[in-house]
Amino acid sequence: MEKNNKTARHVQVPHDLGNKNKEIKMNPTDYLIYSYMRQCMDKYTYRTFISIRRLAEKADVSINTVQNSIKKLRDAGEIKILDEKKGRSNIYEIQKTGKYFEKFSYEFLDYQNLEAEEKGILLAMQQYTDTSNGQFAVTTKSKEELATKMHIGTRVLTRVFNQLEEKGILQTSSTPIIDKVTGLRKTARYIDLALICQAMLFINKKVDEQGEIINEHDKRLHTVDKNMLKMQEEINRLKEIIEKNNLKDPLTFKFE
Repeated sequence: MEKNNKTARHVQVPHDLGNKNKEIKMNPTDYLIYSYMRQCMDKYTYRTFISIRRLAEKADVSINTVQNSIKKLRDAGEIKILDEKKGRSNIYEIQKTGKYFEKFSYEFLDYQNLEAEEKGILLAMQQYTDTSNGQFAVTTKSKEELATKMHIGTRVLTRVFNQLEEKGILQTSSTPIIDKVTGLRKTARYIDLALICQAMLFINKKVDEQGEIINEHDKRLHTVDKNMLKMQEEINRLKEIIEKNNLKDPLTFKFE
């Protein structure tokens, strides 16, 4: 089954980035810098030569911010600096950490309608959502829970959520689920994946899943065909034995 290579291009961002080192608290900006490093890496060597200045331009953050994130990513074991050069591009090697990943399209990373802070929060937040329907990333976690997990202030998250609502990317609705802490109904938050250039990844995922099901059915049919062929060969063999022994009418057969 042919795939659209352009829409399928993506980066993989591990859950709980940098979680091996509990002392290092990765925030959404660190997720953002990590994602751009992965976007520019060689898929065979896991190395990238992107400069700090170029990372700052792509992420739309300051050079100091990039440097701080790179230090945290290095100390957390998410990247290695193989060759550090002054005034030129360093050589970074992305480490294969984590068992679970979230996929983010190149189009999402390059989307001009999202600010750096918004992208970072969406990158860090998706692991705490349900994206199974392919249309929305849904979470019922409170802002306080999400802010704690992403190591940012609740006020910052509230402001970014308001910005995303104004852009039509985020929708909220009340649920019948009661929060055990507050006693209030939980709020469900829906991120429209199509509006952040993410929906195609999940469409491709569904296509891949259906392709795997079809392939499995094809394998089973092939096995059935082989078994039927063997049965037909056995029938033909028995017919030959009968014909050789004049056993076309089994009732006329006499034992010697």
